[in-house]
Amino acid sequence: MKGPALRRLLHAGSAAVLLIPLLADWGQLRSVLVVGAVVAVIGDVARIKLPKLSRRLATWVPVFRSGETGRLCGATWLSLGYALAAWFPPIAPAAGILVSALADPAASLVGGWASPSVGKTVSGSVAALVTALVVLATLGLPWPAVVSGAVVGTLLERWPGPCGDNLVVAPGVACVVWLLA
Repeated sequence: MKGPALRRLLHAGSAAVLLIPLLADWGQLRSVLVVGAVVAVIGDVARIKLPKLSRRLATWVPVFRSGETGRLCGATWLSLGYALAAWFPPIAPAAGILVSALADPAASLVGGWASPSVGKTVSGSVAALVTALVVLATLGLPWPAVVSGAVVGTLLERWPGPCGDNLVVAPGVACVVWLLA
């Protein structure tokens, strides 16, 4: 499996953290996400500071983008975003994490098909919006929360900030759901 496909698969698979409340509770999910984010930051800083480790990781898990050589990678930002989302009351973190985990890979997949050499695309954003609408509707949220959460998630997915969209989508959607659900 090539880098972009593996990256999308791991991104979508990160939603599996939501299985933790089936075995424990939301407080324990929050703890796991916060500890996971701390471990991700420490591991990523080690990857940045130790070129030999960086090369080895790039061989074992070929998901790193060229722009991530000297900065935190997308997975670390994603773990931090999930940890931030976890501080909202239950259902909001699940909504934020699911939208973040599934809408971003959908946008990447569709956008990559439509315009392989371009970054964020309109077709990718439409895929993110549709995915977010389906995810939030499936959770049984009220329609204002579904539509608003999906729109906010889609807009944040396009965010070009220094840490990318992975940090902001989950807590942004969680906040909207918390306010409107």
